[in-house]
Amino acid sequence: MTDKGLVKREHAKKIYGPLQGRTLRNVLIKKLIDGYGYSDKLEIAKRLVDDFLDTVDRFSPSVDWVKPGQLVWIARSKGDKQGYGKNSANTEAKRAVLSLVTEEDLEILAKDGKVEPIKDKRMVRLINEAKQQGMVLSLADLTAIMLLSTATLSKRTRKCQKETGKLLPTAGNVLDIGRGITHKRDAVELYAKGYNSLEIARMIDHELKNVETYIEDMERVKIIASKDKQTIS
Repeated sequence: MTDKGLVKREHAKKIYGPLQGRTLRNVLIKKLIDGYGYSDKLEIAKRLVDDFLDTVDRFSPSVDWVKPGQLVWIARSKGDKQGYGKNSANTEAKRAVLSLVTEEDLEILAKDGKVEPIKDKRMVRLINEAKQQGMVLSLADLTAIMLLSTATLSKRTRKCQKETGKLLPTAGNVLDIGRGITHKRDAVELYAKGYNSLEIARMIDHELKNVETYIEDMERVKIIASKDKQTIS
């Protein structure tokens, strides 16, 4: 007696089976086997392709996630601390979806045609959106996105920080890199005014452990300076 279920399965495999071979995964596996010597390493080829596809998926969001006016940018993870010999090529990178042009930008343009106010708003927005997604933008990132020089952006970030009294979460500020670091000075100045480390961390939007380190360093310097003064006396 013929198994009707088996017949149906065989028929489905014959009709629709070839479609499976057209998936990106199978095309890449076939490419590794035919062109790169993986004919006797099928399982390794499968794992490699799955890893490749997972990486591509993490860096390439669905088009449905990206709204008009937004862009996809690969940025440095805010948890990837600076280390000796570390550069952009060997840092942890992640994907960020950033708003380059918003409805508010267009409203400002339509109202008076001025672009300068939009530049500062855009800069701050890009930096904060990256932070919300677990990433940090460097001045080089912002230069590539906004087409403004790093010198101009450095001046704009300092101006914004001075006006708001808060540090922008750029790569330089969050990861303790770059020449524009001001949070150590800000933390020490606030500590001298009587604020505690927790209050300072909140005020400058910085990690508590880093603020505590700055204060401890300052206290050590004060002790050393005091001893030197006594020795001279």
